Amino acid sequence: GLGAAGTGLGAAYFGYEKLKGERVRVGFIGSGDEGSVLLTQHPPEYMEIVAVADIRPTNLIRALHGDGNEDRVGLIKKLGESTATKIKLYDDYKALLADPKIEAVVIATPLISHHTLAIEAMKAGKHVLCEKLMAKTVKYCKDMIAASKETGKLLAIGHQRHYSVLYANAYSIIK
Repeated sequence: GLGAAGTGLGAAYFGYEKLKGERVRVGFIGSGDEGSVLLTQHPPEYMEIVAVADIRPTNLIRALHGDGNEDRVGLIKKLGESTATKIKLYDDYKALLADPKIEAVVIATPLISHHTLAIEAMKAGKHVLCEKLMAKTVKYCKDMIAASKETGKLLAIGHQRHYSVLYANAYSIIK
């Protein structure tokens, strides 16, 4: 579909190459509306999802089974049942953060929790991709940046438009 073509074009435009090593072992915190979309869109050639945490049992079921539409297909349909059913499911994000196999986390929870989760994740030794908006206040954003510097862990915010060929081209035309 268009998503795959757009991803390939973006990867070429920004000079990304094929992965040369092991995939990043990732845990998802939050598998509600946005989290389920991100689970569907994750690139399996770069990310190995090893765990999903959500306080709602129905969202953990949703992570595996999706919503029956193309935006939220569920991990069983995306990865196959044998792979998807090996993914650990946690009702407590702290258990996910304690998992030594996880190298990075994707945070797709309500905005009010972004800063707390991101800082705890970095202090637990995980790199962080946090869904936008970054945090509720400028101070919380600065605290997240400070935690990244202090721990040496990467902190990225899902501002997808920053990585869009369309927007990059429009910006270059304006310049």
